[in-house]
Amino acid sequence: GPKRAAVPDAILGMAVAAGTVIQLAVLDRVSVDGVVVSVLIGVAVTCRRAALLAVALLLVTMTVQAMLGDTGVVRGLTTPALGTILVFYALGAYVPERISARTMVLALVAVGATRLTTGGGGPSTAAAVDGFGLFTPYLLGLVVRRRDAHTRSEEAHAAAAGRKRERVASRAVAAERARIARELHDVIAHNVSVMVIQAGGARLVLDADIDRAEASLRAVEHAGNEALVEMRRLLGLLGEDEPQTRAPQPGLHDLPALIAGARTAGLDTTLRTDGDALSVSPALDLCAYRVVQEALTNAIRYAAPARADVRVRWRSGELELEVLDSGGGGGGGGGGRAPGGGHGLIGMRERVTMHGGTVEHGRTVAGGFEVRALIPVGG
Repeated sequence: GPKRAAVPDAILGMAVAAGTVIQLAVLDRVSVDGVVVSVLIGVAVTCRRAALLAVALLLVTMTVQAMLGDTGVVRGLTTPALGTILVFYALGAYVPERISARTMVLALVAVGATRLTTGGGGPSTAAAVDGFGLFTPYLLGLVVRRRDAHTRSEEAHAAAAGRKRERVASRAVAAERARIARELHDVIAHNVSVMVIQAGGARLVLDADIDRAEASLRAVEHAGNEALVEMRRLLGLLGEDEPQTRAPQPGLHDLPALIAGARTAGLDTTLRTDGDALSVSPALDLCAYRVVQEALTNAIRYAAPARADVRVRWRSGELELEVLDSGGGGGGGGGGRAPGGGHGLIGMRERVTMHGGTVEHGRTVAGGFEVRALIPVGG
């Protein structure tokens, strides 16, 4: 930065001033005027990062030389020439282009004014030489400035792209966590509801009907095993398991097994499919399965023992899912199910919305509860 460069710049400026005086001494041209000019050039080099001030000092120095004529002139010496190069390089490198270009024009005009005539009068070609000597380092500094600006722009763009990638990755992680949370809710809510109802049924008939109690306990075992399998699959997504070790995700082809489980839980359930099944993505297949699963879970929880009808309708470019229960259980009329839906119904709506579909649910006139989902299929 400028503060760190201040000391080296001061040392360089003093070196230029001292070198100019030494050269004058070697040539036996030392004078007060020559020392003054040498100091001015040294100060200009020291202040070159504040390039406008440095250029102003150099222009003053050149004017002084022109006024002095041949006395104390440092023209032709190597060290002051190096100082001039450093100053005009700094003008191109450190000053905004519009300002530096105007300053460069003024410098060329000033140099021309002091060099167009010699001490004895008459034109001199030295003005063109001096102008070229000033413009070349300025142009080099300008090129370096543009290159550095381009580099900074690319670095800023890369940093912005990196931050964008981080934001996208963070959103993806959050979305994946939310998805897994929904999956866990669906798995646990359904299977635990079945287990609780079957365990309660087994307890009630344990003394009177040992066979029914045993069947209920088998249903509990089956539901527990299903929950464990799906939970292992979901948790495997977070671990290092190979893909082939994970259980496949459920889909519409698993609805018969889901219906059988609902029947075992005391919900008299039927399944009917209308139309020819269309090809769907695994994500949409899982979404449709979860819609039916959540609707049956609610029916088991609030309506069983009752009746539920599941309808899968394939239409042109659309899949319709409908689950209607009679609401005849202890909850009565879908009791306990708020019109807005709980977390399960909210998650269901989020799933379907992700695929561009809609969900409607609510109590029926007959006192039951209906869930209806429409999901676009295909292009």
